[in-house]
Amino acid sequence: MVDNTHSQLVTCGTVFQGSCQSRSLSNISLFVTNVIAGTRAPYGFVASTDPTHPAVVFVAPGPSNSVRLYVGTDDVPSSSFHYRTFRKFTCGVASRYLNGSRTFEITRLNFDGRGTFAYLSEEAATSPDFILNYVAGFSVEGFSYFLTTQPAVYPANSSTQRVSKMSQVCQEDEYSYVEMRISCRSDSKDYNLVQAATLLQPGSRLASTLGLSTTEHLLVAAFYGEPDSALCVYRLSDIRKRFTDNIRACYNDSSLVVGRQFFGWTQYCTPDSEVR
Repeated sequence: MVDNTHSQLVTCGTVFQGSCQSRSLSNISLFVTNVIAGTRAPYGFVASTDPTHPAVVFVAPGPSNSVRLYVGTDDVPSSSFHYRTFRKFTCGVASRYLNGSRTFEITRLNFDGRGTFAYLSEEAATSPDFILNYVAGFSVEGFSYFLTTQPAVYPANSSTQRVSKMSQVCQEDEYSYVEMRISCRSDSKDYNLVQAATLLQPGSRLASTLGLSTTEHLLVAAFYGEPDSALCVYRLSDIRKRFTDNIRACYNDSSLVVGRQFFGWTQYCTPDSEVR
């Protein structure tokens, strides 16, 4: 991943507990920062140790005009010890520093030790049936987004249906996180497993065909539904509105259960009369 702001190439792998290196763009054979396994555990470990669970990473704005590394990955720790000692911050969505003495570390822990955004609880992370696959991620207009495939509900078992979800984090807030299901439907079929996605703005011909402005951002995503696939196009403005509606619904319904799979999250929505 290229970070032009700090003139570096970030390289990460499954070795050394998923640590990363910062390499100079002028000579990538030279590394500036090399995180050695154990020296920053668990905050400096970024990628999964399992090549079948790759990380989705991208550079995007962060709080106070900073530039951050946004990471989504699911490592599936082999044991509680493995989770607590090394892997808790590689099971979810995090924002990490890209320069200075804390390069690649999560930005900070909050009062309950959650770290940035959301990471899975020990029970969810070590479950062989609750597997998340991070597929794509992108940044636009003050927010960062991730697309995943995962079990439809938590707790899950081996027969739980897998669906696609989209998560949104606010770049000016260290802890905000919200997710919702996203699907691609035809008249007769639900294509529920996202395989790839990209964000684009339409050219004049496509914008005219779709009746859109050329300034509109579009999410284009490929989905699989056995035995075939489909391509769906979404207006980002519609996606953002649905996120906002869901957040408002949560603040208006104290009986709604949310976030049971994440560490430290309240399981029920909290009414707030100030949210309208």
